[in-house]
Amino acid sequence: MTLSTLYRSTWAVLAVALAFGLSAGHAMAQTAPAATATLDVTSIDATGQWRYSGVVTVPAPAGAQVLVNGRIQNQTSREGFQDALKANVGAPVARTGETLVLPYSVEGPPLTLGELRSALTIQVQDSLTNPTLRTLFAESATVSPSATCGCPPKGCVRTQGYWGNKPNVVWRAPYSRTALFFSSGLTWQQILDTPPRGSGYIILAHQYIAAVLNRAAGASAPAGVQSVIDAATTWFRSGTVPSTCGPGECAQQKTWAGMLDTYNNGAYPGAPKHCD
Repeated sequence: MTLSTLYRSTWAVLAVALAFGLSAGHAMAQTAPAATATLDVTSIDATGQWRYSGVVTVPAPAGAQVLVNGRIQNQTSREGFQDALKANVGAPVARTGETLVLPYSVEGPPLTLGELRSALTIQVQDSLTNPTLRTLFAESATVSPSATCGCPPKGCVRTQGYWGNKPNVVWRAPYSRTALFFSSGLTWQQILDTPPRGSGYIILAHQYIAAVLNRAAGASAPAGVQSVIDAATTWFRSGTVPSTCGPGECAQQKTWAGMLDTYNNGAYPGAPKHCD
C-alpha cells in the first residue's frame, strides 16, 4: 500500500512515522538530513475508533516540493510488520528555519495485534530553479497498543522567549538558570541568551529548555512530544557541545527543534494550548 502526493500549495496524503536517529556526537552531526515525526494513538470512546496523529518535521527550503510515501504498520504475525493504515496530513502550520512543520490526524479501527510502527519516504526537490532531489527515509520505533490514551491535555505552555527573558519567573526544581547545561560549558540561562546563528545545537537547546520547563510547570505532553524530549536528552548527554554542529550540520536536531517549537507554541495536536 503506497501513497504519493506532491506538495505545492496544499498537502494531501501522508503516512505517519516516528524516527529519531539516536546516534550521538559529531558522527551524528555529519549524517544526511532526516525527517522526524511523532505517532500518538488516542482512543475515541464515542466511536470506538482510534485516532492516529502527530506532527511531521521535514528539512525543506522555502519553495521546495515534497513527495511523500508512507504507511502505518502493525505486527500481525511472525512474518513481521504489515501495512495497515494511511493518514492525511494538513497544510503546514509553521516553518522553523528550513524545517517544515506539518500536523496529521486520521481515525481508524484499533490496531491491537502486536506492536505499531510507522514508516515514510520523503523526496524533497529544493526548487523548480534548482531541482536537486533528496530522498529522506524514517522508520518508527515500535509503539505498544497498551499506550493508547484518551487523556485530555493538562496545563498550558510557553515559548523559550518567556522562559529566557523573564528573570522574575521561578523555574521549577530541578531546573536552575545557573546550572550547567550538559557538557556545553554554559549555564541554562546563557544557552537561552546565545543567538542561534544557524547552530543546530543552540536551536535545539532553546526549544528543549522551554519544553522541559513547560513539563516541570505542569503541562502535559503527548507520547510523541515526550519521545522527542527523551531523544534530545540522550543526545545532549552524549557529550555534544555547541561546536558539534557546524554550518549545515545537525539537520536531525533541527527537525527535533521544529517539533518542540510546535509544542511550546501550543500548536501540537492533542497537547496543551499556549498560556494566556
